[in-house]
Amino acid sequence: MNRVFFDLETRRKMASLAFFLMMLLPTIATAGSTSENGDASVDGKWWMDTSMDMDEDFIHDAIWIAAQNNHHDYLDDEGRISVIVDFDHPPTEDDVEMLTEEVDFRLQFRYWLIDSVAGNVELDRIRDLVKLPGVVFVELDGMLGIQMEDVVPAHGVDLVWQDTGYTGEGVTMAIIDTGIDGNHTALDDLDDDNTTNDPKIVAFYDAINNPGATNGTEIFPYDDNGHGTHCAGITAGTGAPDYRHIGVAPHANLVGVKVLDGGGSGSFAAVMAGMEWTVEKRHEFNIRAASMSLGALTGAIEWTSSEEESVNRMANEMMRAGVTLFIAAGNSGGTATIGTPGSAEDVITVGSLDKNTAIAVYSSQGPTEEGRVKPNVAFVGSSVNAPDANTGDGYVALSGTSMATPGAAGVAVLMYQANPDLSPFDIRNIMQETSTYRECHYMFANEPCAEDAIPKNRQNNVYGHGHVNAQPAVEEAANYNYELSLTLNVTLASDYGLDNRVWISPGDSVSYNLEGGIQRVQWRTWDMRDNWMDLPEFTPGEAGFEVSHSLLVDRLQYLPNNTIEGSQVILVRAISGAESSTNLATAIYIVGEEKEQESDEAGSMGILIFGALSFLVIVLSIALVVAGVQWARLEGLINRESYFDDEIEEVVGDIVTEDGFEQAD
Repeated sequence: MNRVFFDLETRRKMASLAFFLMMLLPTIATAGSTSENGDASVDGKWWMDTSMDMDEDFIHDAIWIAAQNNHHDYLDDEGRISVIVDFDHPPTEDDVEMLTEEVDFRLQFRYWLIDSVAGNVELDRIRDLVKLPGVVFVELDGMLGIQMEDVVPAHGVDLVWQDTGYTGEGVTMAIIDTGIDGNHTALDDLDDDNTTNDPKIVAFYDAINNPGATNGTEIFPYDDNGHGTHCAGITAGTGAPDYRHIGVAPHANLVGVKVLDGGGSGSFAAVMAGMEWTVEKRHEFNIRAASMSLGALTGAIEWTSSEEESVNRMANEMMRAGVTLFIAAGNSGGTATIGTPGSAEDVITVGSLDKNTAIAVYSSQGPTEEGRVKPNVAFVGSSVNAPDANTGDGYVALSGTSMATPGAAGVAVLMYQANPDLSPFDIRNIMQETSTYRECHYMFANEPCAEDAIPKNRQNNVYGHGHVNAQPAVEEAANYNYELSLTLNVTLASDYGLDNRVWISPGDSVSYNLEGGIQRVQWRTWDMRDNWMDLPEFTPGEAGFEVSHSLLVDRLQYLPNNTIEGSQVILVRAISGAESSTNLATAIYIVGEEKEQESDEAGSMGILIFGALSFLVIVLSIALVVAGVQWARLEGLINRESYFDDEIEEVVGDIVTEDGFEQAD
């Protein structure tokens, strides 16, 4: 038998390598498994030092004040009060059962964006409730309510339409409010043509009267107050019948989320249910942004607007989940009057301008309770004409930060059409950066601010970052990856059907024409999980291109939880060097699914990759054994004179056999 001999330096190197491989092996062995969520961030124990709990009993201080309040009926006839119960973990059905059995808790909503449930309990059981396992805090289910041809040119929106053609096509905005009147002529369909079937309101959820109907299509859109309809018209109204009062993004789709009742008020619980539903349905209906013109109702009591309040935490989570959230600053005027949920850190809080673009006297100002500067931006919100609910085709002029908020949100819709790759934080940053800074005392409309004395300051507690400018905001969004060029052009060659969609069956394609000497063509779906892809069949210089049915199916089948057959929206653009055309949105309807073959191929590829990784693990295991033996001999743990090649071969053979490989005779 031949003995194994290595010089001292070689053995030291092998020992080092063995140690490295031993550390690396677990990583390699699990390389085939990835997590969609990535590194999940875990919130700290916010309940330990929240401003909602000055007496440190883990019970919202406002609960006891609310119980004695006569302005709102927080206590029902049974002496029960609505609360938000916060856990230190995602609440389960067992947790809910525990609450029911121990303190007779009656569940209303269970959330997944934050670790909370909503319901009601007898007031005298609150202290027992907070002592239950897993419960870390009990909040008051507070009351929220509405914050009650002119804005388009004031913010340069008409220039965006004129120069780029962006009007919001393909993008969906959620109006989280009192509902939307689905029969108003400015909101009933996209093109104001009754011969086509293209509803503007693509989904509706009613957290007030039908919270269990969650698919978005069971309930016809309605508004028993009118506030939500007015806001929806500011964002995306077509202006029909006379087109004097056109919304900021008139070709955008809408989703109505009713969280306030006919009187314009609602609970934290219902509002959060609507917010969470919006996030859950963001892929299905392509919801890119949401407008919430609501805030804490002022009365005989005012509880805190802490960052830790459940609604504020939910609002921040919406932004992180990919939905750009605009919230009204409020109409209380004066310093430090921005409350929940406009005080939330991550959201875009909107102040109101008057017709002269000075800050409106009613617009709430920062700072927040934590000392944070708010609002983020300001938009015209005074005497804004928009659809009047339940009138058929009437309009009404209203004023408030409620009117400013959907206007600013409409600009975000135009930005998303220009660049669907933007994150909510990109939208916020670009909108802030392109706003015109306004000093607090501008036109003597408000008191001077200390922030104005700070060199190069870009935000104050009255105007925020300033007056929203639609044109530079949209252009910067468009130029985020490529320089926008209006000399490059893509137009649709295929015909629309009666529903204003291009129908595509197996073997069919969507056809486009090109102008401007195009080098590359890219396309994508509107889904925020998708990305741009070059069209491989395109030859530079061609005057047109096609997106085939099979290409669409091949792409869509790999988007998680995505329905292939049915209505879809795709984007196409032409590229030449560092320049790009405007994005062209096309509404399509896919007939049939051709994905079985592709799925089989994907499965085969997955098996191949897994097999390769397994083989690599085995090879490294063998290398580890050999290197480990040398390390042990180096350290004197094994007598190198007695450890021969045949013994090493025996060990290696055992490893191979254990991994399921037969030894050759």
